[in-house]
Amino acid sequence: MPIYEYECEKCGFRFEVQQSIHDEPVTECRRDGCNGPVRRVFSPPAIIFKGSGFYVTDYGRANSNTHESATKPTASDKNTSTTDTE
Repeated sequence: MPIYEYECEKCGFRFEVQQSIHDEPVTECRRDGCNGPVRRVFSPPAIIFKGSGFYVTDYGRANSNTHESATKPTASDKNTSTTDTE
């Protein structure tokens, strides 16, 4: 369940409430004796993914060759190269 942050417009008290998306938003301050109107506060996300490596298109490229596979001959390459010279 998401956690929503609210701020009282009367006293400035900030508090968080864990509630379902389908629940009604909180309308009154939770500080004792205040009961002022509150508004939901929107904050930037706590984690941000930047740079390469975070998208589906960054992985599994069919045309990309690694250095190892391009420089090392495979067993089938060795067998065909020896039969060609004989």
